[in-house]
This record gives sequence, C-alpha cells and structure tokens, in this order.
Amino acid sequence: MEADTTSKSAVAEAQARIDDQIALLRLPICALLTRRNALSPASRLPPHVLANIFLYQAYSFYQDPGYSHTSGPPPWANVSYTCHHWRNVALSCPSLWSFLFMSSPRWTEELLSRTKMVPLRIRIDVGCSTQEEMMFFEKVTTDVTRIQDLSLKLPHNLAEWIFSKLSTPASLLHTLCLFVIKTDAESVLVPDTLFNRDTPALRTLELYRCHIPCSSPILTSLTSLRLRDVASSSQPTIPELLAMLRHIPDLAHLYLENALSGAEDILASQHGLLSACLDLPHLSRLALVAPFSAIVAFLSNVTVLATTELRLCCRNDVEPTESYSQLYPLLERIFNATSDVGPVIRTLNIKTTTDDVGFVLSTSERDCHVPFYSVHGQCHLYEDWGCGIPLKLDIEFESTSWECQGQLMGNICRTIPLVHLHTLAHFSITYEWGDLPPSFLETTFGNLQELRFIKLIQLHMNDWIPALSPAFCQDVRRVKGTKDIFAPALAELHVTGVTFEYDCWSRREGVPCEGSVRCLYQALANRTAEGYPLKKLVVAGSSYVSSAQVEALRDVVDEVDWDGYPWASSSSGSGSSDDEDEF
Repeated sequence: MEADTTSKSAVAEAQARIDDQIALLRLPICALLTRRNALSPASRLPPHVLANIFLYQAYSFYQDPGYSHTSGPPPWANVSYTCHHWRNVALSCPSLWSFLFMSSPRWTEELLSRTKMVPLRIRIDVGCSTQEEMMFFEKVTTDVTRIQDLSLKLPHNLAEWIFSKLSTPASLLHTLCLFVIKTDAESVLVPDTLFNRDTPALRTLELYRCHIPCSSPILTSLTSLRLRDVASSSQPTIPELLAMLRHIPDLAHLYLENALSGAEDILASQHGLLSACLDLPHLSRLALVAPFSAIVAFLSNVTVLATTELRLCCRNDVEPTESYSQLYPLLERIFNATSDVGPVIRTLNIKTTTDDVGFVLSTSERDCHVPFYSVHGQCHLYEDWGCGIPLKLDIEFESTSWECQGQLMGNICRTIPLVHLHTLAHFSITYEWGDLPPSFLETTFGNLQELRFIKLIQLHMNDWIPALSPAFCQDVRRVKGTKDIFAPALAELHVTGVTFEYDCWSRREGVPCEGSVRCLYQALANRTAEGYPLKKLVVAGSSYVSSAQVEALRDVVDEVDWDGYPWASSSSGSGSSDDEDEF
C-alpha cells in the first residue's frame, strides 16, 4: 500500500515538472502569436479607424428596434475580448462605452468609469420591474446632466415614480423616447415639470401611449416630434394640435400615428378648410395616421411645402363621395403643377383592395417594389424617408362600389402632376377587383407622353386591354371619337398573377372585352399597325396562356418572356389549347 502511494506521488511530481516546462514554452509561443497577429490587416489599422468601426457597430446595435435592451452585454462589447490590441483600442475610446446596457451594479460602475465624462446614451426596459432593472435605472440616472439620449420602456403603474427621478435639469439631453407598455388604462400624462422644464438641447421627442400638455416648455426647441397610439380620450383636437405646433417654430419632422381625434365637425361646417393659417417653413417630413376628417382638417390649416415628404394613412370616418373631394384641392395645392420647386414624379404605384386604395409616388423610374403605407400594418415601418418618395397615401373604405373607388383613384391622379411619369404599377391585393368606370384609364393616364413601363399584378385585363388600344373596335366603353393612342411611348408591359379569360366573345356578341389573350394580341397588333409597337411583354403566373398564343404574340412584340405557367387550374376542367387555332 505504501509502495502504491509512493508511486502515485512520483507520477504527480513528474506531471508537475512537465506542466512547468509547458508553461515556459507557452509564454514565448503566446508572444510569437501576438507578434504574428500584429501583422494581420485588422491589427494594422490605425487605432482611430478601428475605434470608429467599433463605434459604428455599437451605434447600429443601439438604433436597432429589435434590440430588447434587457440584461447581458450586447455583441459589440466582445471587441474588448478579441485580442490585446482591440481591447486597448476599445478601453481607450470612452464614447464606445457611452452606449450603456443593462448590467449588474458592479459592472455598471465599471461601464460608467470607462465613459470618463462623455455624454451618455441610455436605453432602458423596466417593463418587468425587476430589482436589477430598477437598480440599473436609478444608477444611470443619478446624474441626468450627462444624458444625451434617453429611451425608456416603462409600465403604466411605474410612470409617476420614474418621472419623479427625472426632475433635475438635463442640459445635454438631445433625444427623449418614452414608451408605455400596452395597457387598458388611460394614456399616461408626461408632466410639464419633467427635467425641471430645463432641456435646452432637446431636439427629438417620441411618445408612445402617453401624451404631453400642449404648452409644455420642453416642446419649444424640438425639430422632431412623434406621437403614437395615444388613448382616444387624450388625443388632441386639430385646434389643440395647431396651438402646440405654433410653439415649435423649427419643427422639421412630425409623425402622428393614431394620435389625432376625428374632425367631422370641421369638415361638415367647411370652416377653416384651405385657410392654411399655420406656416411650418422647416417641415420636411410629415406622417399622419388618423381619421380622414382629421387629416383633411390638418392639411387645410397648415402650409405644406412641395418639398415635404408626406405619409398619409386615412382611416374611414366619413361618407365617401362627398367628403373625399375635400382632399383633392389640398393635394393640388401641395403638388402645384406650375411650380418648379416640387418633385418630378417618375413612378406611380397604385394598390387596390376591398377596403382601401393606396398610392406611392417616386422620383425614380421603375420603383415598383416600395411597400405601401397601409392601414393594415404598422405604418411607421414603411415610411422610407429620404428615398425619393414624396408621397405615400392610403385611404380606407368601409364599403363602397368599385366605381366609387375608381373615381377616387382618377381624381387623386389628376390632382398630382404626372406629366413626366415613366412607370405605372397597379397592384390588386384581392382577386375580387371589379370593373373600373368607363374610360377611366384613357382619361387618367392615356395622354401621358413619357409613360414607358406598365406593371399589372392580380388584375382582370378587361379594363386594361381596351385602353392599350382605344381603336379596339368592339370595346363599347371607350371614348367615342378618340384617335390618340394610349401612352404612345409605352415600350414594356409586365402582367403577373393575371387571370385571362378563356376567350372573348365580344367580337360576336357586341359586349365589352372580357380580357382574353386573344384580345391582348389584337390590341398590341393594333398598336403595331399604327406605329406604336410594344418592345417587351412579360407574362408570369397568369392563367389561360398557351405556348401557341405566346408564339403569336411574338409576331407583334419584339420580345416576349413567359414563365410557362399552367394553362388553367385543375378545377377549371380545361386543358391546354395548344393544338387549337388560337388567332
């Protein structure tokens, strides 16, 4: 037994000696690896360049709306653990650590010490009201004078206590965002005593599910104001909103999403419409998601420049045909066709559903993939500022006829200067789109001399095919006596998800065109015969199109692209008619 113990001891001593030798060898190896890493491109970057890269990563993560701001270091903090060089650069950059994140009291102290005395950017989620969250909030708001950006996500029941902790002047505060977690309670009132009414540097204010007195002194120096999801009982009226805006002379960005009460009384009385009594000379971005009456009343009382980017989502609260007409002169005033200051519209996208109509105007050609500013989604996600999109407009319906929607579409399009329109895209989100009013397409778009590209998605073709060739003899809805070709510069047509008719019997029965491929062929052949040939036709995902028909179309169109979509659905009971004499 004693011999075994002696043997084990000897083995342990031998292992220890080997470990010592390994340690002696590891140190020079580590030194060599450090020297080798120093020669890599990333390590040879100047410290200030590397620091800017770290700052960009931290800022991008800080701005990401998906960042939950809960406990744990964000990914960008790992730069201090990558290598000695990166760690030295990170620790010598106080601004990097100014993007504070939730951590334990000890690490919060360490983070604050790394910031030296640079302004702080703080995003805090105290929604769960845990002890760790409350301790972090109290620690980082001890010295409010250092805070530059403050974003707070808070529960309704803690709002009063949190606001009491923000009662001292905030001389550096530039951005303030207050987000109250959804609750059935009334909207939270932000007291006008916040920061002791002393925020001389405040430029951006965002309030979610809370509101602020219209006369609050922290509003006066703002350049950006966002109010979102304010309880109906706390939403300002149009006169109250105008009074608030008069105290914000330098306002450049205004976003009001579900924050305005209806103004049916103003529309009914016609009082104040088109008065434009409030001038906001610096306003460059305006987003309104509100009842139709509130939007019309607001635009009637505010001077909006042609250079202002507009995002308007009109929720239904009026009788259609009478009240919608009040919007047309407002758009005409904003997009004054005789002005040289406004944007040149090159793309118009139109979306139609059973309960809303949407418009997107772009200054770029073929800009057909811009998401609409829809009543069916979170509008703030689809604002697309600074992308050459002067207007996004969505108008909600409760119930109305297709003809009424067509009249609205036509009136909107005719109030906007489209003389230089290059691209027209019409999307239908439902296959139930009905017939457009007679001559709608010809009178609305037919005389656009620069229109070269049309894209149609999920539409019936019985309106568009006759419009492509007004001389299409059997279309009884065309304007009699019209000889001008629709969109004479048209060079390219894309149709996607279109359900063509099996055939059009109008040639024999004298009824309007029903939108078959045969009709499309005749319309395009007519354009070619009159000297206005189509250069390219793209057909994708569309029913009742056969290879024989595509070959026939190639006789009148220079280039035809077809994806070979099946002739018809299996439920139709119709097979391919490739063997038939198509045309």
